[in-house]
Amino acid sequence: MRSETFGGTGRAVSVIGQGTWHLDQADPAAAAATLRAGLDAGMSHIDTAEMYGEAEPLVGEAIAGRRDDVFLVSKVVPAMPAGRA
Repeated sequence: MRSETFGGTGRAVSVIGQGTWHLDQADPAAAAATLRAGLDAGMSHIDTAEMYGEAEPLVGEAIAGRRDDVFLVSKVVPAMPAGRA
């Protein structure tokens, strides 16, 4: 798997990442196994977000013991300031 340096971090990150949208709708064991298989194949980038449902616990299970191998990206849904609809 090809990797590139991520910005000024000096960290090598795989150019192909694993998304976790709707991961919580999959069989939990199969979802975690799929993420681990991606890591085994060199896909160090895992992308998640709060709007992806309950993906984070599955990601945590999948990367247990391998956290240093993972470039984990998470996003939040921004809240609109009061009066700015």
